[in-house]
Amino acid sequence: MTWTAERHWPVLAQGLAGRLRRDSAGDWDRFIHHPFVRSLADGTLPEEEFRRFLVQDYLYLIQYARAYALAIYKGATLEDMRSASAIVTGLLDTELALHIAYCASWGLTEADMQGQPESLELLAYTRFILDRAQTGDLLDLIVTLAPCLIGYGEIGARLHADPATRREGNPYWPWIALYSGEKFTGFVEAGIRTLDTLGARYGADARYPMLLSEFRTSVRLEAAFWLAGQSGPL
Repeated sequence: MTWTAERHWPVLAQGLAGRLRRDSAGDWDRFIHHPFVRSLADGTLPEEEFRRFLVQDYLYLIQYARAYALAIYKGATLEDMRSASAIVTGLLDTELALHIAYCASWGLTEADMQGQPESLELLAYTRFILDRAQTGDLLDLIVTLAPCLIGYGEIGARLHADPATRREGNPYWPWIALYSGEKFTGFVEAGIRTLDTLGARYGADARYPMLLSEFRTSVRLEAAFWLAGQSGPL
């Protein structure tokens, strides 16, 4: 049976998250099927490129966590706040820990990573997110953040399910395992449900063209961010 995101997360078959993903299909496919992703799957990505990307992704996650922290502030209910808080905890305690462990194997300390300059791809993406975090309401913010959460979950689950993905001897298998793991999968499903709930509360249908524009911009910036490892220091 062919793997599909809708089968993996049935909540994507309907609701705002699924609609945004379907209406961004071309950009979405370029994001999740990027050559960078394929080279992670077969283990052929040059280590130097992955190292640069991972350092930039570490710096990105710090800004991403700050944006989700604003979602706690903007939350109208305790449920909103707890949902955003769970994502922040996952970012700080799980995702960043993987980046730190990977980079430690190359002799890079966390201080080394924090001292690296931000790439142009990183600057463009995080400043867009933080702009929406500060000027939009909670729905604008979560829509803008959603492509990262849902996209990495879909990439991880898709690669994990693909028999062509190299497991043994693949230096990037721990990365795939993290994003296909039960813990991250739970974050993704919770994020999808939160987006659907907020959409109903904040009148997504009347605002849909703007929400779709925000979502698609984030998707395009996600796809561009795979290139962050092709230039710069380290």
